[in-house]
Amino acid sequence: MKTIIHTYWYNTANEHERQEYATLRDKLKAEGYRCFEALGEYDYRGKDLDNREITLETQHLFDNQWNTAPIEGVSEQGLRVFDWALSVYPDNRKVKAGYWLEQTAEMRDIRRNTVKCGYCGKQEPAAKGYVFCPHCIDSEYLKEDELYLTRLRPVDEGRKPVPPLTEAEKAHLLPLYREAQLHGSTARGKLRIAKERQEVESKFERKTRSAKIERDGMIWLMDRGFRVDNVIYYDHTEKFCFGWRGAMADSVKSALLDVLSEFPFDYEFKNR
Repeated sequence: MKTIIHTYWYNTANEHERQEYATLRDKLKAEGYRCFEALGEYDYRGKDLDNREITLETQHLFDNQWNTAPIEGVSEQGLRVFDWALSVYPDNRKVKAGYWLEQTAEMRDIRRNTVKCGYCGKQEPAAKGYVFCPHCIDSEYLKEDELYLTRLRPVDEGRKPVPPLTEAEKAHLLPLYREAQLHGSTARGKLRIAKERQEVESKFERKTRSAKIERDGMIWLMDRGFRVDNVIYYDHTEKFCFGWRGAMADSVKSALLDVLSEFPFDYEFKNR
């Protein structure tokens, strides 16, 4: 999607430039533009942007700004551009510098025909016909009294308050919400359950394997008449540690090593 960016710079201490800026400002306001102001950030003099065609990205839309494709000679990553931007200079309020974008019919249409969830921010084409967001009803963070936020509204409505649910909408949404919260009945919920199931199985296998190694190692030592009160098994290293309560004397360690040559598990001695 393409449009034209126009940059401006006026010194309103000059009467002629003050009038020119006032004319531009009134024109943009009349056309529905909302001005975004920032400290000195959008003074694009010397950027070779005035009256230049730029390409807007449409993967994710905003009500007052766009991301652009890379702009040769300006930005290899692209820019974030607002419909209308003004740089603010606290020490010189007379300077009015910034830019504005020509609003094409295509730009207006895509904002009007793309809807956005007020809770999770996901966007969908309005043509799909969703009234409420199908993506976040099973979110563990979504509270029942926040269900109204899942209403999908056109991107161009911006930050307007989200209307509360009607009684009919509550009657429709609450059973879906409870089912999703209890059983993970959405596609995302089913994927989450499958992932959690795998994690439970993996944890069981890991803990079971660790417990078996600890049991077998300790019994191996006890079967050979060794005390095990100064031996511990660390499951994070999968090693038995001898002398963990108190370092062993060299003579005791030497005698133990003669037997540990046949010990079927990894082991180590605690350093003094």
